Amino acid sequence: MPAKGPKEIALPVLVGVLFYLSFSKYDLWFLLPPALFLLALLRDHLSWFLAGLFSVLPSLLWIRIAMVDYGGVSTPVALTLILLLSLFIALYQFSGTYLLWRFLGFRTVLLPVLWTLFEVLRSHIPYGGFPWLLVGEHTVNIPLLKYYLTAGGVYLGSLVLWYLSLSPIVLRERKSLPVLLVVFLTPLPFLRTDPHLPPRDIRVALVQTNVPEEVKLRKDLFRKEIPRIWKLVEEASKGRPDLILLPESALPFFAGDLYEEGKKLLEVSKRSAVVVGLVDVRVRGDRLEPYNSVFLISGGDVVDFYDKVRLLPFGEYVPFPFRFVKNLFGAIGGIDYRPGEVLDCLEAEGFRIATPICFEVSYYALVKKLSGCADLIAVLTNDGWFRDSDGTFQHLRQAKVRALETRRYLLWVNNTGPSAVISPDGEILKELPYGEEGVVFYTIRSRP
Repeated sequence: MPAKGPKEIALPVLVGVLFYLSFSKYDLWFLLPPALFLLALLRDHLSWFLAGLFSVLPSLLWIRIAMVDYGGVSTPVALTLILLLSLFIALYQFSGTYLLWRFLGFRTVLLPVLWTLFEVLRSHIPYGGFPWLLVGEHTVNIPLLKYYLTAGGVYLGSLVLWYLSLSPIVLRERKSLPVLLVVFLTPLPFLRTDPHLPPRDIRVALVQTNVPEEVKLRKDLFRKEIPRIWKLVEEASKGRPDLILLPESALPFFAGDLYEEGKKLLEVSKRSAVVVGLVDVRVRGDRLEPYNSVFLISGGDVVDFYDKVRLLPFGEYVPFPFRFVKNLFGAIGGIDYRPGEVLDCLEAEGFRIATPICFEVSYYALVKKLSGCADLIAVLTNDGWFRDSDGTFQHLRQAKVRALETRRYLLWVNNTGPSAVISPDGEILKELPYGEEGVVFYTIRSRP
């Protein structure tokens, strides 16, 4: 293949920049359709690969914060690992789509289907998949069009947004017009505009503790934050909510210490139910098994819990055959977390709550299944690992998508923020910005 000159490289780079900006913290989603249109004009593998690399690499650079600032990994090693991950995704998503498209004769009408096929594949394989930077996420920002998410989820959203972006080309191909009509008209009977509402009004209080990750990682410093956290909990309690929610790993002790060190929560739970994220260490035989869990406390006692089912590779466990890296990086050298085995809701008084934890919200099928038993969804997370980078806001966008897909209110409870109440239409109703401590109050109205 002849070497590419600067002019030939410019278009793939432009596609990558537009793609990145659409997924950045600035949420310039309207730049994605022109990026997809320009990508469809490229007709060689190297251009597609370069477009993918320039798309994915800047979109994932936020991972460096957790690795370098909090994980003890050197900057050169961290950037090398992020580059390898970006190369993998560029080859998987962009090269895979292009090669199959070329094999099928560069038929424009097939491109959205092939792209979405690879999105589905990489959302599940390998190691549970990496459902990040999905085109369909941006559908949540487009009036009317966003309700396609209720019919087929984020993957239908990808198809619709791709066909919309390519419509100037597809409409010129008369043979392709029936396909366009099928994609846009077939889902219409399955679109849901009616929200799923709880059986009674629920007043909620979201507590944003705003404990920096460098403090959370030092137990002595984290313990000094306890009085301030209790003040926030008391402030929340004064608002007379039905439900008080704290973020993932909200306190500097394990779940087993709750009855000794968490008496304040037990006391408050006699007035309002409390949902809190804690690490739970259980003994099985001669082994200690840690779980990332959510606990529901009511009437002064723990009444229900949920264990995180979909763990984060290299964050909560090291998959085979990479166990050797435990000896190289101290940050992941401890005991692997154990996955939960049951997707089920927490039973509160008069309503049920689905509580996917942190990156579980990225998985369409998991949240869809878990929400089936729920009147509302509460996601407890700690994005302090990534500060106010693109990753924090990419994560929040996924929560908006899940709210719309499931047609349920979603409570986004984040340690350092932002924390938000998200409507069944995927819109933020009330929000506490990044980097502030405080409490968000909101009343979710019941169905008529």
